Amino acid sequence: MPSRPGVAIVGAGPAGLLVAHLLQREAIPFVVFERQTLAELGRPKAGLVEYRTVQLLAADGIAGSVLHFTTENHRSEFRTPNESVLVEYAALTGGRPHYIYPQHELVQRLCGALTAAGGEVRFSHAVRAVTQDSDGAVLSVQGPDGEPSQVRYEAAVGCDGSSSLVSAAMTGVQVNEQLLPGRFLVMVAAAPPLERHTIYAAHPRGFAGQMRRGPAQTRYYLEIPGTDVAADWPEQRIRDELAARLGISGPLDAPLGETGILDLRVRVIEPMQQGSLFLAGDAAHLITPAGGKGMNLAIQDGIELAHGLIERFGPRQDGTRLSAYSRTRLPAIWRTEAFSNWFLHVLLTSLRDGKEPSAAVPGGFSRGLRHGWIAALQNDPLFARWFAHAYAGVDPD
Repeated sequence: MPSRPGVAIVGAGPAGLLVAHLLQREAIPFVVFERQTLAELGRPKAGLVEYRTVQLLAADGIAGSVLHFTTENHRSEFRTPNESVLVEYAALTGGRPHYIYPQHELVQRLCGALTAAGGEVRFSHAVRAVTQDSDGAVLSVQGPDGEPSQVRYEAAVGCDGSSSLVSAAMTGVQVNEQLLPGRFLVMVAAAPPLERHTIYAAHPRGFAGQMRRGPAQTRYYLEIPGTDVAADWPEQRIRDELAARLGISGPLDAPLGETGILDLRVRVIEPMQQGSLFLAGDAAHLITPAGGKGMNLAIQDGIELAHGLIERFGPRQDGTRLSAYSRTRLPAIWRTEAFSNWFLHVLLTSLRDGKEPSAAVPGGFSRGLRHGWIAALQNDPLFARWFAHAYAGVDPD
């Protein structure tokens, strides 16, 4: 079995590519394995980037050189059939906003810069199994020709999503997991947003959301029952329901792209490392879409993990920071999970004591709670300031 020095990175998402970028800069050997093609990675996904995330990227010389964050989001709107509340959250954080950078564009930009600098990214290479021993990590890889091979590396980083094979190779870890009721229909429209800010619409029939993804692209969310499938929602029904819940006068005529189903599953794996194996992003944790935190956690994982790997496999040969990777990241991950879970309960009608709502019960108590939280955002300066900092990813001064 051939052995290679350095790090195997499984998955060419934001976390994996950032680890690769920082290793490349310090001349630490690595290979990125990605089962999909670059074109397949170009499907629109997340896009809301925290202020904290951009500051971390700037400190490492990526924001402002490889990635340019020029589109800002300063406010969010909470709509119900009876009212609309606009929260100027960036004003509450001292002018520190979100940034809009669609994940597929971020991945393509990172990948292009990495390969142009000589970084090795192997697309259409599927990792089929991972094991580890005292000499490192062994990956079984199947290339585009279908031929399997085994290669040993000093360490393996799992950035391969919620079905991570690197995670599966870690024995004895604690998997904290919960499947919440309700589902989201998710679609991307090739059209400008209805408003130049995020919209959260709480309707008696369920939640709807508009998330900006650029000047000519908008992501929509639609809460549906947990038993529904995509076939239950033909395009005209989606358009009608989005228009009703978002309070649009007239039909939603934006061209809708591919529609997907998003289950509301949350998960945190503890620890995020074992021996020569390390996890980052969705391989280590899943979070609800409320607040747009998933890509941010992945990027923050990748930056911290990369610095630990550099200190361990670079000239310093010091494993102190790498050994503390889980202890460093998990407190921030749990705080973010807590915020996202609370925010989801404010927005959704299907989260009522962990049960699907009954058609016979109008959910007046839940609507009252939601109204209470939204009123607090309007009228309680301390609560509004806490929300703004947690939402935008700004550390309080």
